[in-house]
Amino acid sequence: MTQNERRSLPIWKRIVIVIITLVVFALQISLFALLFQINFNNQLNIVLYIVIELVGFGVVMHIIHKPILTSYKLTWSILIMLMPLPFTLFYMLNAQSRRLPRHKQRKINAELNKYSTEENCIHELELLDSKAARYPKVLNYPVYKNTIYTFLNDGRKKFDDLVMEIKKAKNFIFIETFILSDGYVLETILPILEQKGTEGVEIKIIYDDLGSKATLKNKSIKRITRIPHCQITNYNPLGLNINPAFNYRDHRKITIIDGKIAYCGGDNYADEYIHQKPRFGFWRDNCGKYEGEAVASFTAMFVEMWYMSTKEILPLEKYYVKSEHFRNSSFIVPFGDGPSNGVKTGYDVFCSLITSADKTLYISTPYLVIDTGLLDNIVLAAKSGIDVRILMPGIPDKKAAFYLARSHYRDILKAGGKIYEYSKGFNHAKNIIVDNKYAFIGTINMDYRSLFLHYECGAIILLDDEIHKMQEDFLSACDESHQVTYEEWKKRPWWQRVVSYVLYLFAPLF
Repeated sequence: MTQNERRSLPIWKRIVIVIITLVVFALQISLFALLFQINFNNQLNIVLYIVIELVGFGVVMHIIHKPILTSYKLTWSILIMLMPLPFTLFYMLNAQSRRLPRHKQRKINAELNKYSTEENCIHELELLDSKAARYPKVLNYPVYKNTIYTFLNDGRKKFDDLVMEIKKAKNFIFIETFILSDGYVLETILPILEQKGTEGVEIKIIYDDLGSKATLKNKSIKRITRIPHCQITNYNPLGLNINPAFNYRDHRKITIIDGKIAYCGGDNYADEYIHQKPRFGFWRDNCGKYEGEAVASFTAMFVEMWYMSTKEILPLEKYYVKSEHFRNSSFIVPFGDGPSNGVKTGYDVFCSLITSADKTLYISTPYLVIDTGLLDNIVLAAKSGIDVRILMPGIPDKKAAFYLARSHYRDILKAGGKIYEYSKGFNHAKNIIVDNKYAFIGTINMDYRSLFLHYECGAIILLDDEIHKMQEDFLSACDESHQVTYEEWKKRPWWQRVVSYVLYLFAPLF
């Protein structure tokens, strides 16, 4: 059901949804209250308490045997054993996700495979660089050759390019974003979409309800719904409805135009990303632009999330366009990640890139809340003499997460790694650049939410000249940053140490 269709629900259905939601909410509150009202002079209450403890123990045993990170197991096990009832229920909600039905996932994969040149590309890639050929195998996503990749190193630059390309749209425009916000960006884009809709261009928009809850006015949504040939939907709405998968969000940022062009990066449809609205100093972000074969994978990701949001499956073949570009020396591997795919795609990509570095390892991320596995890989790279540099914000948007990130500085700095905090403001760019030959760019932060809970996307760029521009931009940002030393880290305020020490246990929930 799209946003357009939700708005047309009869009033009695809306009332029924509200009543059911309130009843379920009241039942949950009652169950939580039981934990604090047990009278141990009553035999029945003692039995109830024992049952609750046994259920909690059973859930902990289930968690221990699950193929998830040890840090996740530890956090949830401690919380459930301390307070079995509320945290068991919270874990059950946290563990829910909407999975694309297998037969429909197979259908999308079958359609995508028609347009993939994966086997030929991997063979060519192996001849050029055997190490580069490992990445597509880790991902199990199609690798494309005939694609022009352009690195856009600033949100304003990307926005200007995007407006220019949207004006040229002839067939369809797909937009998927975490934040859709009122302001200059939307006021610039909407008249163009209205014109394109009038011309018969198909327009589909997905925005995350949590990400846009405080930024998008109801009148703006109504205006979008009135655009001809336009459908808009919000992923996982947080209103008065039953939604057990509230913890999983659509953090992807993809814009696709006519099946010929795709954008994917860290920027949302909001003013701070193009410096129209000052937040946390200068907002550093970047984006990848793709023209050619690789657009098919981004289209498939959009089709998947459109189904999850509306239960409508779009025919992928309708939106596929044969590439007119021919490239021989560079390769692109777009990929999506999410809690319903059963694998740790983003995590595996990051580990693979970090462990493959021979000379340089450059990481740009707004958050550094990671498990010991990723941390150990970074530390080992630094110990082996690789030039390891991590670029963090100088002005953080979430101070608790920032103090928690600083707790990871010690081992990296002691191993010889370098950490920079962006002096001009907030570093929101998500990149990993290895040996000036392999790179990641996309939406994935180095934190538990991005790596395990959210729907994310990005691409691995292999042997492309644009990687040199990515590295130059990264090093330029480091020059504008403050380099944190180990001695300085040891002298950080005592209260920051206490905050990070306490929060460390709850890191998997960040």
